[in-house]
Amino acid sequence: MGRKKAKVTVITMLIFVLIVIFIVVANFLFVKDKLKEALTVEAGSEMPEASDFLLQEYKRYELTEGLDDSINMHTVADYPVTINVYGKEWSSVLHVVDTVAPRVEVRTAEIFDDETLEPEDLIVAVEDETPTQVVFAEMPDFTVAGVHKVTLEVTDLGGNTTGVDTEVTVVKDTEPPVITGVTEQTIPAGTSVSYKRGVTVTDNHDEDVQIVIDNSEVNLDEVGDYTVRYLATDKAGNTTEVITVLHVEPPSAENATEELVNKMADEVLAEILTEDMTEYEKAEAIFWWVHDIHYKNGTPKTNWVQGAYHGLAEYSGDCFVYAMTAKCLLTRAGIKNMDIEKIPAYTSHYWNLIDLGEGWYHYDCCNGRMEGTYIFYWTDEQLMEYSENHNDSHNYDREKYPDIQ
Repeated sequence: MGRKKAKVTVITMLIFVLIVIFIVVANFLFVKDKLKEALTVEAGSEMPEASDFLLQEYKRYELTEGLDDSINMHTVADYPVTINVYGKEWSSVLHVVDTVAPRVEVRTAEIFDDETLEPEDLIVAVEDETPTQVVFAEMPDFTVAGVHKVTLEVTDLGGNTTGVDTEVTVVKDTEPPVITGVTEQTIPAGTSVSYKRGVTVTDNHDEDVQIVIDNSEVNLDEVGDYTVRYLATDKAGNTTEVITVLHVEPPSAENATEELVNKMADEVLAEILTEDMTEYEKAEAIFWWVHDIHYKNGTPKTNWVQGAYHGLAEYSGDCFVYAMTAKCLLTRAGIKNMDIEKIPAYTSHYWNLIDLGEGWYHYDCCNGRMEGTYIFYWTDEQLMEYSENHNDSHNYDREKYPDIQ
């Protein structure tokens, strides 16, 4: 009897163990509830852990897919997640949502009636965990002057919209441009003038306002006082006019300009040079033209332009005039040249150096007129021999000049 009872107990226990084993196996083989079907988090949250997807605590689980750098927690999207629990993989979904409306700071603005304004231009700051877009709730007409009340609608990726109000003031441009730097100018007759030199125009609105110059009354070749008008008009039609006077005076050494002496030199060269001349022949022709200038002592030595003017216009002057006239003619003829000056003593003297492609040579159109000696294309040795025999007439500081043949 006791043996029979013990046998029943063993069988009962065996059945119980089998039932437990069946329940455990069935739980892992057939029940699909180890993970939450989905996990929803707000955009901007921290990345969830794998354990956040489990329906209950398990001793053995491991993340096999998802929850990595491919997930952007600052956008609205769904991401697959796979977790291995006790050797079996289970799937879930991470929902990143945005349910919080943007926080928006705006500003007021003032524009001209010919300008456009985008809604983004009125935004100071937007705080939201996802990207946003901004539009006008109703498009204002910015061509009409006055204060416009506008509403901006800022919407994030979650579809949450914040509406904010602000004001845009539209004004008409009634202020004319400002022209500065216009002055009276004085030039010698026969030259040109730079009307825009030093002249500027500014405007309260337009960045590129052009100046129109009315010089229709001016005759640069005739002595007189002429009216010159400067006009500037902005896009709104506001106009400014500034009037000045251009004085055209008779040419003189005192008002001579480089442009004037170059023009005079070109006229001389047109008479004495021909296209078939060599550089040597051109230099020689210039030498003889300058050589025949009437010698007149005491010409002012203010600058080379005045010296050249005396030679080209008055055809008289001293050694300075000879040298500066030669300088102007040689330069305009395209011949390389350089001024050279005697070491000051009880007298002074000026002449030229020229380089025709064979090195520097002395070129003195003035010296030798009394003796019939013509210093044209002389070597340094030739000139120094002459200088020693004529009271150091051409003694010069060799450190100031290049080597001379």
